Amino acid sequence: MGLIKVKDATPGMIISKDINNNDNNVVILASGTILNKSHLKRLKDMGINDIQILKEENEESESKIKRDLFFENHKKLEEELNVLFNRVKIGKKIMVQEISGIVNEIIKDISNNNNILGRLRQLKNNGVYIQDHSINVSLLATMIGKWLGYSEGELKQLSMAGLFHDIGMIKIPQKIIDKPGPLNQEEFIMVINHTINGYKILKETIDLSNNSAYGALQHHEREDGTGYPLGIKSNEIHEFGKIIAVCDVFNAMTSNRVYKGKESPFKVAEEILYDSFGTLDGRISTVFLNNISKFYIGNIVKLNNGSIGEIVYVNKAVPTRPVIKVDNVFIDLLKNKDYEVVDIID
Repeated sequence: MGLIKVKDATPGMIISKDINNNDNNVVILASGTILNKSHLKRLKDMGINDIQILKEENEESESKIKRDLFFENHKKLEEELNVLFNRVKIGKKIMVQEISGIVNEIIKDISNNNNILGRLRQLKNNGVYIQDHSINVSLLATMIGKWLGYSEGELKQLSMAGLFHDIGMIKIPQKIIDKPGPLNQEEFIMVINHTINGYKILKETIDLSNNSAYGALQHHEREDGTGYPLGIKSNEIHEFGKIIAVCDVFNAMTSNRVYKGKESPFKVAEEILYDSFGTLDGRISTVFLNNISKFYIGNIVKLNNGSIGEIVYVNKAVPTRPVIKVDNVFIDLLKNKDYEVVDIID
């Protein structure tokens, strides 16, 4: 870690401390951001002279090695999860110890790096939605656990809950999972029961905590009692279930599906914000949205009118409606409701 002059910074360096605007203490770039040319130009334009970085990004740098290890561990986890899921399909039990070491490494990395969203965007998933979704939800949930102050042991249990939250889906025929139209009653009941089936599988899994099993069972429960499978309400829902519910919604809606294209993370964030007043836990939703929003600062985005611009400011009160700089024009999405971010380009 070291303090350097912005004029000496180069693309690829990783920020180790939030860069704030001294006038109003607004976060300009968040800790964990990998600098690019656009970031550096903006810092110079704003008169920022000094920044804290981890280490220069080059072939032998520690930061690059750590980042490569994340992707390497992610690939290993994908492979191991594929084996475990196929084992369950033929009636065998999950062997948690086979992925325990990899999960520990990923948790350690998450504990030292806040910008999980940037890494998720760089991942090349294996194309199997349930497995890709399970890993992404696990990573996001672990991040929320970190922001909530969870212990290392609690983070491990939460990570496992995320990995196996949809394990019951492997009992459902793929044609039903990918069905583009509405489900009939029989199919709907089958989908609802994936939480119960998953819970039964996890309860029989050695070395997996009850907390992880409850997280999987209750990730479709809702604060107002409209969820499933039990229809329980707020204080009856395990906190792991509440966390995974937020991550499940976010990742599912921002991912491409066979029957539905992905949506902008800002549009999804607005839905989560809206749902936090009724169906999703308000505290967890707020922690999630407030923390992820600052990692979008500096990103190049596309607006619904086709314009390309850069996110230069995120309003803490309404993090889903940032300020976008298009050429030399600043568009405040909080004031200009006709505009919305439809895609993140870089």
